[in-house]
Amino acid sequence: MPEQTEQEPEHDPEAPSRRRWPAVVGLVAGLAVLAGVVTVAVDPTLLTGSSGPTPAPAAPPGPGGMHDQERPTEVGELDPASRSDTEAAVRNGWRLTDHDEFDGTALDRTRWSPYTGETTGGNGRHRAENISVRDGELVLTSRGRTSAGLAWRGGQQYGRWEIRAKTNPGVGYGDVALLWPDAEDWPEGGELNFMEIPKPERAETHTIVHYGEDNSQVGKTVRGDFTQWHTYAVEWLPDRVVFYIDGAEVFRTTDPEQIPPRSMHLAMQQDIGPYGDDWIPAPDATSPETLDFQVDWVRIYAP
Repeated sequence: MPEQTEQEPEHDPEAPSRRRWPAVVGLVAGLAVLAGVVTVAVDPTLLTGSSGPTPAPAAPPGPGGMHDQERPTEVGELDPASRSDTEAAVRNGWRLTDHDEFDGTALDRTRWSPYTGETTGGNGRHRAENISVRDGELVLTSRGRTSAGLAWRGGQQYGRWEIRAKTNPGVGYGDVALLWPDAEDWPEGGELNFMEIPKPERAETHTIVHYGEDNSQVGKTVRGDFTQWHTYAVEWLPDRVVFYIDGAEVFRTTDPEQIPPRSMHLAMQQDIGPYGDDWIPAPDATSPETLDFQVDWVRIYAP
């Protein structure tokens, strides 16, 4: 794709760098001098067209502080024999309120806001030109140290979200679909990862609930072939969070402390390694020149 020529909108989110990094969000710039608030440094060659100083690395968490991304200890497997193309929404009779089938030739900017900020951990940068719509699919593409991500412009408290997606194998990149707090008050505002696939082989996905001021986490690792098309869904209601793959429930929590407290919105992205302990490895000589995260459709349902 040609290099983007228009100036990146200042209001576009930079969610990938926010995820799993402690920060003070939503305050005026003058409060940025608060102790412990620093940002993430990136290679200046990735900042073409950006304004302002290069961010600095976030302070490492102290004892009892933020947790890094954790691999869920509970593990399950998809049973290919029982796989169904009937999505969770159809099985459970959810009421559709909005959707994007990606039938056009360009991203619908009235629904979506592309990321222009750093990837999680500051190893690269998301760029709007790495997003395309073609052949009825949304495609998020990573190229070297640039990647892609985007957020749904409308948030809501409670509801159901479901996507049909396909990931492709490749070292150094992780595909994620999640709900992120509208108030930008992570981790207290929660985070619901209903598809997270960091490993090169795409042989397991993770469903993870982030909650609490210290970024506590619960969830499940599900093994299967995620280079194939699957449907991934999350149901978030006042008394529960439930994750589904191919219409079947894979993890549930009803602990009130783990239920996100405020409005959230959908986000999808590719992150660049290295990130976390045994999470996303660094790109290496085997990494593809380009790597796609493909999404057939997105559907949002009422609470």
